[in-house]
Amino acid sequence: MGGIGGRRSRSVHRLALSPSCWGINETNDWGHQISAERVLSEAAAIGEGAITAGPPRFLPDRSDHARAMLRRHRLHVVAGQVHAILHHHDGHAHWLATVGAKTLVLAAIPERNPATPHDSALSNAEWAHLLHLVGSVEHVCARHHLKLAVQPRFGSIIQGPKEIERLLVGSEAGVCLDIAHLVIAGADPVEVVELAAGRIQHVHLNDVDTDLARRVRDRSLGFKEAVSRNLYVPVGEGGAEVTRATEALRATGYRGWYTVEQETRLGTADDRPLGRISRSLEFVLPLLA
Repeated sequence: MGGIGGRRSRSVHRLALSPSCWGINETNDWGHQISAERVLSEAAAIGEGAITAGPPRFLPDRSDHARAMLRRHRLHVVAGQVHAILHHHDGHAHWLATVGAKTLVLAAIPERNPATPHDSALSNAEWAHLLHLVGSVEHVCARHHLKLAVQPRFGSIIQGPKEIERLLVGSEAGVCLDIAHLVIAGADPVEVVELAAGRIQHVHLNDVDTDLARRVRDRSLGFKEAVSRNLYVPVGEGGAEVTRATEALRATGYRGWYTVEQETRLGTADDRPLGRISRSLEFVLPLLA
């Protein structure tokens, strides 16, 4: 795959790193946020030259400034994520395409009235509206030569196989397979791989402590607090059966990008996430060879 300015990517595994592994998050009270320069420097040192874009304002809003920063660290962006479904994201899609991304990952975060039960299912009319919005984002992505990958994500509208099947039937959008979020939601990632075979456009490789995942699922522990307690563990050290999921992906002929996406909260500037990321890479690289 071509990089910035035509440079060939040095990635041989189509493996990218997410800034979330360094504790980067768009939520104000998520935790200590280290500088983009440090994240990019460390990603360049241990990765294979590919990253995802991170949340808004992680990279400069001006695409020429973002491209210059990426060039300086010999990195290229393969995908970017949006946690909303309320508008067409034309500006963000344009920015992503300009900095070199090929995929927009979209999580359908619900609009909820405070009086609405958190787990209430969408009505048929609400599903029709959601699928119409997904179609609108597809059109935006097509204009900017981006692929759309809808991410089933715990706490979002689309979480498990039933919602994924409805998405697949009602739209032409691709899917982002996020192994950890499927496990947190109580879904089997292999079942989702088989259900969405041919429609998976991007993969998040991650692993979880299944006891903490169960507590998040049954609402006895909040997601943010669980992340602080190491809900996400280095890939291969939890109960998400990542090897089984990647073997299923290989069996379907998946040839797209993988991203190590292990959400982390840093307590202080002294926290050093690099060791956990390196342990994930030690497990993942042979897996993708």
